[in-house]
Amino acid sequence: MMLKMGKKMTLNVEIPEYYRNYRLDEFQRQAIEELLKGNSVLVSAPTGVGKTLIADYLIDQAILNNKRVIYTAPIKALSNQKYKEFKALYGAERVGIVTGDVVINSEAEICLMTTEIFRNILHQDLQRLDGVSHIIFDEIHYLSDEERGTVWEESIIFMPEQMRLLGLSATIPNVNEFAGWISEIKHHQVSVIIKKDRAVPLEHFVYEKHLGATDLKSVIDYQQKLEAKDYLTFSNKRELETNHIDLVKYVSKQKGLPCLYFVFSRKMCEVKAEELSMIKNFLTPEESIEAEATCERLIQEFGIEKLKTVNQAKRLLVRGIGFHHSGLLPGLKEIVETLFGMGLIKVMYATETFAVGINYPVKSVCFDSPSKFDGVSFRPMTNLEYFQMAGRAGRRGIDTKGFVYILASLKNLRPEEFPSTKQDEIEALKSQFNLSYNSVLNLKRNHGSEEINLILNQNFATYQAINDKKQFEELLKKDILRLEKINSRLCIDRENHQCPLIYAKLRQRLRKKQRRQKFIRGRAKMAIAAEIEELKKLLAQVVVKDCDTEQQRKCEAELQAWSELNTRVVSLQERVSQIITSGRFSEDLNIKTEILEDLDYIKDGELLPRGEFASQIYIQELLITELYFSGFLHQLDYDQLNALMVAIDYEPRKGEFVPKRLPFDVKPVKTMIRNLVYRYGVDEKDTRFYPSLSNLAYQWSQGISFPDLLKNAENMQEGDIVQAFRRGIDIMRQIRSACSSEDPAFAAKLRECMDRMDRDLIKVNL
Repeated sequence: MMLKMGKKMTLNVEIPEYYRNYRLDEFQRQAIEELLKGNSVLVSAPTGVGKTLIADYLIDQAILNNKRVIYTAPIKALSNQKYKEFKALYGAERVGIVTGDVVINSEAEICLMTTEIFRNILHQDLQRLDGVSHIIFDEIHYLSDEERGTVWEESIIFMPEQMRLLGLSATIPNVNEFAGWISEIKHHQVSVIIKKDRAVPLEHFVYEKHLGATDLKSVIDYQQKLEAKDYLTFSNKRELETNHIDLVKYVSKQKGLPCLYFVFSRKMCEVKAEELSMIKNFLTPEESIEAEATCERLIQEFGIEKLKTVNQAKRLLVRGIGFHHSGLLPGLKEIVETLFGMGLIKVMYATETFAVGINYPVKSVCFDSPSKFDGVSFRPMTNLEYFQMAGRAGRRGIDTKGFVYILASLKNLRPEEFPSTKQDEIEALKSQFNLSYNSVLNLKRNHGSEEINLILNQNFATYQAINDKKQFEELLKKDILRLEKINSRLCIDRENHQCPLIYAKLRQRLRKKQRRQKFIRGRAKMAIAAEIEELKKLLAQVVVKDCDTEQQRKCEAELQAWSELNTRVVSLQERVSQIITSGRFSEDLNIKTEILEDLDYIKDGELLPRGEFASQIYIQELLITELYFSGFLHQLDYDQLNALMVAIDYEPRKGEFVPKRLPFDVKPVKTMIRNLVYRYGVDEKDTRFYPSLSNLAYQWSQGISFPDLLKNAENMQEGDIVQAFRRGIDIMRQIRSACSSEDPAFAAKLRECMDRMDRDLIKVNL
């Protein structure tokens, strides 16, 4: 039975004890109950405890009640994975997917998409959300991501008020604050469900080959003992080094396989897998035959049998060893994931992307280092990142414990980089809200000035600032009261010379000056002599109060307490005064608006043609708009256009370079970028353009096969090429949508460009 109460939907459904052959835990039942009451729900729980089962139940109920649900994921790979899962469960006609890569059945009852796509729909086409009762945000703690977190905030701020959300997250310490923010801006109840315990508890270790599985303190103590014996010399470095093979051997002896081994370098994932394969085969002959047959079948299915990297990976896979990272060809990734799910990969070397949503638990998780590469430099893992990855350890219903190891080599031990293994030390969720030019344009397009100011004060950053200010003001209030109480007890003569404590300080100052006088020469000696005489006269005139030693001790303690508290009060007052609780983003809005006005995107608060176009572009919107309106894009042929599009927003990896000869004239592009940056003040990150793959895109557009393309790709990884080409297709899809009504001829040209790129191995296989 479905009851409607205003805009709030309540479902009266009896929750079964078992769902999909799983007995529902108490936290799962609580979450489902709150959803069925018509509330939004945030679930904060460790990895691997069954959060997605709540989402599955919600989707079932929505379908039964003729409602639609949107499921968002932080990465396309996870969206694609969930699409396949739901398609198998509910049938292709009921499931759709919308990402930058692909659009299939976008009006379906269950629609998978990246969070960016959902945000774009909110800005451009709200009617597409008719009939959608719930939005599911998987991995909602991505709101703290520095690069992309603002997308989650905008999605929550702009989602329709009648829509409810289900947020699934790793453990968040300040989940109640997060729920309070959503409840305040969306005007409905947001229930918080917290699960702290895991079904399979984790044991955390630091591994060093001489000590075995131990803790960080023991490793530090051991290193200090060796240092004391002067043993940490260059000649002993090799003996002191602990490597991945040492750790894998240990885990294998402890019967800790299958093992997921995190290495924060694509290249080293492959190198380490190769090294291990030279000395170990983890599969029985029967398992090897099964692994090889599965590989052969999928290789033929994906049409990648001619690729050298595929055959290299296969050689490892039939020994029970795999590697997984974002530079792999999508088809090869799927082969690796399939074998891993079948239990035929016993040791998997993987980068962090494998930890996001891909639900393959193992018995042990290993870390090659406590530091990771964040796209710019190596930095220590956050505690949240550590637990997100470590949470894959421990298979429910199979293992009684999961085991987590961080490799510690005495050769380069940095104890300060190791994460905490205490869940209560996981970092709080923090707002990363910022305004893009696209956001500013859509605010101007859809809202008036007063409404924009209101919206800009609805972000999580402002809510956190208000909460911080309240907390500091409460602390300040209490400290001021304490200060006043101490002040009322202080002696009235505490600052007078009659006070024994002040008198003692004066005598101390006199003795200090007398000591200095012995070493001073010239005029300075005369000056200090005068000061000494003044102090002597002052001390001679003072009548010191008769306070005993105990009284003086008490006074001194009170004065010290007053001084410390007064310093704290002054610090808190300064901190409170610096917290901005309103208009935090007004200056940024004004600066970006001025730039957009100078560029003729906005006039008198209204969007001009350039602004209308740019409001529909979500990647490098200013650069793309300038390229389009200059007529430069129209001058290029199909293949040149594809070559250019691949260069937009591309971030090169280390060692990449721009070819000397490109298939298009790059000078006009560089001129536009220089104008945007130096004439109009646009940040360089908003004009990203690097054509290192443009020649490959040009050849691909002309029809070359993928194996032949790779002959010209030198050290480029296949997965990077695929991703870059797909991003180019995504950009063209956005431009085509933005110009289709005003410029149908160019829209048709882009359709042809996309068809030339979207073929064979580049095409998404769903």
